[in-house]
Amino acid sequence: MLMVDWASALEDERCIACPDGPFAAAAQAAGIRVFTIRRRSLEVRSSLRERLLAPLRLVSHRRELRGLLERLDPDILVLCGMRSAIAGLTLGGPVASRPGVVFQHSDRLPGRAIAWLVRDAARRSDLVVVPSRVVADDLDPRSALHERLRIVRPGVDASQFDAAGPPAEPAEVLVLGSITEYKRPDLALEAFALARRSRPELRLRLAGAPVTDGDERLAASLRARAARPDLEGSVELLGAVDDPRPELSRATCLLHCAPREAFGLAVLEALAAGRPAIVPDAGGPAEIVNSSCGILYPPGDVRAAAHALTVLTSDADLAARMGAVGRERAVEQFGRSDARRRWAAALESVRPARRRTAAVPAGALEIVTVTHNSAAMLAGLLASVERHLPGTPVRIVDCGSTDHSAAVARSSPSARLTSFGRNLGFGAGCNRGLAEVKAPVVALLNPDVELIDGSLLEIVGELQRTGGPERLLAPLVLNPDGTRQDSVHPEPGSLAEVLMALVSPSSVPAWAAKPVAPWLSSSPRRVGWAVGCALLARTDTLRRLGPFDERLFMYSEDLDLCLRARREGVETWFWPAARVVHHRAHSSVRAFGGEPFELLARARHQVVARRLGRTRAAVDDRAQALTFASRIAVKGALGRSTDRERRQLEALLAARRGD
Repeated sequence: MLMVDWASALEDERCIACPDGPFAAAAQAAGIRVFTIRRRSLEVRSSLRERLLAPLRLVSHRRELRGLLERLDPDILVLCGMRSAIAGLTLGGPVASRPGVVFQHSDRLPGRAIAWLVRDAARRSDLVVVPSRVVADDLDPRSALHERLRIVRPGVDASQFDAAGPPAEPAEVLVLGSITEYKRPDLALEAFALARRSRPELRLRLAGAPVTDGDERLAASLRARAARPDLEGSVELLGAVDDPRPELSRATCLLHCAPREAFGLAVLEALAAGRPAIVPDAGGPAEIVNSSCGILYPPGDVRAAAHALTVLTSDADLAARMGAVGRERAVEQFGRSDARRRWAAALESVRPARRRTAAVPAGALEIVTVTHNSAAMLAGLLASVERHLPGTPVRIVDCGSTDHSAAVARSSPSARLTSFGRNLGFGAGCNRGLAEVKAPVVALLNPDVELIDGSLLEIVGELQRTGGPERLLAPLVLNPDGTRQDSVHPEPGSLAEVLMALVSPSSVPAWAAKPVAPWLSSSPRRVGWAVGCALLARTDTLRRLGPFDERLFMYSEDLDLCLRARREGVETWFWPAARVVHHRAHSSVRAFGGEPFELLARARHQVVARRLGRTRAAVDDRAQALTFASRIAVKGALGRSTDRERRQLEALLAARRGD
């Protein structure tokens, strides 16, 4: 979880792209936005099949990286690990040219082929950060990287280990780390077995879990070895431990056996806990431990490791003295705050010149949002506004919430709350909020939207540009995993919409899909209409348009607004230079116990018929029916559930019958 800790040290907005799992959960708990990417096999060399699939997985990973960079447009890209570096820097050249690209390399190099690719990736990066001198020498044996390589050793907060008391009796030895071959837990058992010949009362606790299927087999062999007569009853395999401090507190010393360790955070934690460490005289641990706070032995030497165990477990005073020196060393040379500061400073050294945003005067923007039992998401919107657009008022129109939406609003300095005792509906609620706006530009945002940067100011600047046209502008809307939402669309019943029904945008290259799927565009373009989760315009423009028809209590108010605006000469444009995240946590879905397909279909049909005529509404209905039918056919052929599309089609047909 080191990268979560270091990323938390950055003052700017930071996000992590990773698969679902403990790492993602830790990042979210630290307040870091997580964009979910695919989980890929870690067993590259376990079989011929894995070796053959590895290049394809790298290409797929590169495509993921390119898409995220295009959508997020970051200042700095940190590629963590060899796979991401190869995918992002070696395959076809750097995946990005504008951001400062940092290769965070924290491992020893494997075979020659991969080593060549990793070194090539390092040469193509703007900065390489490594945790130890041994990793730096391994990666850059000829010092070719020069000043582009920084050693930033991980740190530890020694105060978190203050509660470590006297070790357990009889003496216990701790092995702390994942169960994997390169950690050599088998050597630990053999060294311990030798030490027990003179110290039969010793106990060994092995804390860690397997990572891959091969590691599971290793764990089984360790259990079998621990059951043999010379170790029976003296070894405990604990599995994964969330907090190593209780185990370190019990231990007399830590035994570490990995001969090619890149750093050795477990070794550093042992020193912070006041416990001496027995480590190989090689790799990262040898840069952490010296003879004052532990015993170093030749890598792989079972007898030397056993002798060190005997020495430390036989002399409690020696172990205590070494432990005290080790803790002092951890505090003075491996402090967590210093490590975080050095890492953040390294990244700042490659940050490109700050991009100029549109010159926007203070007070140019206000935000309007309508809530109905939206407390769970409202806090995220308000926090993101306070972080990225401080001082921007958020006018909250609460429509009869029975949760604590109003309390969330009152707790925010940005919020301006107006409460109604009943649910006015989205359109009417927006109209009430707009009536209170004093700024020249207003953003209509759903409460389940979050800002990821200050890019909405790009739209504000465009709307205030001297001589600029009156327009409704829609930002790029991202899903929580960083993919694009289909938030802008062709006009209903248009040729583009019919083509989209015939050919799914996901089945053709992006350049070919953009004419019918405008949300895929990377440049501004006129669209038929925009989803109302995020829409900006001049305040006087929206007031002139209504903005919303209050006869529409729920659904298609945004479609109706854009169609009416077009009739008044106000075009709707997609403006992807600005970005928001939309969680789609609709209170209406909760209220209806699912997606209300019939209400959606009926509202759309009525709006299109009213604004574009019954003929266009009929074309639009048929285009949607064709879309749902084609999805049913494709998903059915793939063996996937078609329940949602069938319900959508049934709702559409029911709406046509009721017309």
